Amino acid sequence: MTVTTLKAPTDAARTAPRLTCTWVPVRGEDGRTRMEMRWVAEPRRRARSAA
Repeated sequence: MTVTTLKAPTDAARTAPRLTCTWVPVRGEDGRTRMEMRWVAEPRRRARSAA
């Protein structure tokens, strides 16, 4: 078994948007709306402050 150490994320990795696969409404040429799975950028979450 090989053991490798994990490296701390670089600044470039922190600024890149995190992608998540989700259902997105898409309007076709015929005007009808259908749902498709797409990769979308996940919004950055702000740190919550303690109450």
